[in-house]
Amino acid sequence: MILCSGENLIDFVPVSENSEIFKACVGGSPLNTAIGLGAMKTPVYFFSRVSNDFFGKKITNFLKKNHVKTNLIQNTKDKTTLGFISNKKKPEFSFYANQTADRNLKEYSFKASILQKITLAHFSSISLVLKPGSETYFKMIKNLKKTCLISIDPNIRASLIVNKKNYLKRFNQFLKFADIIKLSDEDFRYLKNKNNPNKIIPNWIKKHNILFIIYTMGEKGSILYTSNFRIRINPVKVKVADTVGAGDIYQAGVINYLYKKKYLNKKNLLNIKKSEWEDCLKFASKAAAINCTKEGCYPPTENEIKNFKLNEK
Repeated sequence: MILCSGENLIDFVPVSENSEIFKACVGGSPLNTAIGLGAMKTPVYFFSRVSNDFFGKKITNFLKKNHVKTNLIQNTKDKTTLGFISNKKKPEFSFYANQTADRNLKEYSFKASILQKITLAHFSSISLVLKPGSETYFKMIKNLKKTCLISIDPNIRASLIVNKKNYLKRFNQFLKFADIIKLSDEDFRYLKNKNNPNKIIPNWIKKHNILFIIYTMGEKGSILYTSNFRIRINPVKVKVADTVGAGDIYQAGVINYLYKKKYLNKKNLLNIKKSEWEDCLKFASKAAAINCTKEGCYPPTENEIKNFKLNEK
């Protein structure tokens, strides 16, 4: 069983480039990964605080529709976080997140029977930044590290980071607990003010005993780093409607593949062959590419991914 935890919100996506008319889409980076896993029929819980308002009900119904278990969700009268997206091909984000439901997570409690089922817990994006929820999620990461694998995607939204120095300090703390990291080239530039990850990322892996790190570059493809080797995968060529949620669905594709192959434990992850990793990353790349053919984050099923004809640049 996979656990995805963090923000849930409504993304207002322009119906066309430069349009002032917006379409309301369920979103939030860890939620997107959860629905991606659910669509691929990987068993997954989503944990967060979710509003009882109109948008919150839309979020819960969307999770259920995509086969995501919602019984861990905390319901509240607090309002739903809203995000506004401009530039569909290369999204820019603005948020309303003042005292909203997901941001105000202050406590959590899971039954032992639930904890025993979780093989990997995934955390991402603004839920790791905005207090008080960020402090609760950090406690979760430290505690769950004792019983399962930890996956982290910083998915940085710079407009929400008040103090960059403090954020960088917190990110270094995340590195100590992460088994798996997925980050984009934009995330890396924010963290290090550099474009070349080939020295820094291997140092992270060595210093913190991270099992693997995936570095995504949009239309330039992606790179997998392990302690033993590096693999670069070409992008998949599609007609792009927008790129909202592409990285989240990429991560869902990776987790789904590893879960179905029964690789989600430290011993097995350390012994995956290069050829198997290539198949995994190609699967994830196809998942992300198919998602980009639709407006908003609407992930493909496993059959859609397997039947999709790979056309690499």
